[in-house]
Amino acid sequence: MIPDAGTLLPAAAVAAFVVGFLRTSVGGGIGLVLTPTLSLVLPAPVVLALIAPLMNLSDPLTLRYYWGRWEGRQLRLLLPTSLAGVVLGAWLLSVLPEPALVRLIGAVALVFGVTQLALGGRQPRWIGALAHPAAGVAVGLLVGLASMIAHSAGIVMNLYLLSLKLPPPVILGTGSMVYVFTNVVKLGGYWQVGFLSGSILLAAVLSVPVLALGAWLGARVNRRLPRRAFELTLVAIALAGALRLLTR
Repeated sequence: MIPDAGTLLPAAAVAAFVVGFLRTSVGGGIGLVLTPTLSLVLPAPVVLALIAPLMNLSDPLTLRYYWGRWEGRQLRLLLPTSLAGVVLGAWLLSVLPEPALVRLIGAVALVFGVTQLALGGRQPRWIGALAHPAAGVAVGLLVGLASMIAHSAGIVMNLYLLSLKLPPPVILGTGSMVYVFTNVVKLGGYWQVGFLSGSILLAAVLSVPVLALGAWLGARVNRRLPRRAFELTLVAIALAGALRLLTR
């Protein structure tokens, strides 16, 4: 059930601000934070559908800084497999009842949040094992699947690209290009399964000025932000939201 405009528009504005701010400040963690927390106040299908166009609208912000800074071989590997993961995720969403979807979103946020907390910004010893091409196929599928069902694929993508010992700008550029394509396909997937509607799409478009404001503010505070403390705060919010979804 789609909420009325009095609920949907403020939620879209908050989501747009967070998407814009995180894209230009820390560059990630958007789905990990937004999906479980918004699912506490809105139906999970609405949350997934609302975040999707906001992700698409924010993609140019990232591409502006990292255009051309991608690894071609990895794009040829990750793009088709991540798109296949999106298709698999769309099928899963079409058969899951909403209570199961809520628990799945909570579980994904919990697992990825705990993983990020455990890593603590360090590179794990086993990360080199991800460099095998077969791991790239598995990572692509997982990225597409996690992105479709919870908008939370960043940690998987980053760990894989780190294993290749690529420079940070290339990691960001490669991941961003994959997300650009998967985000577009996700829109079609959410529409196909009945999550995305005209009113949700309109709410996202009307929130563009707030998205731009968040992006501007994120860029302004980027260098002054206590990054580790801020990232821990985001993880704490994600974990709290995840636990609430799993226990309600």
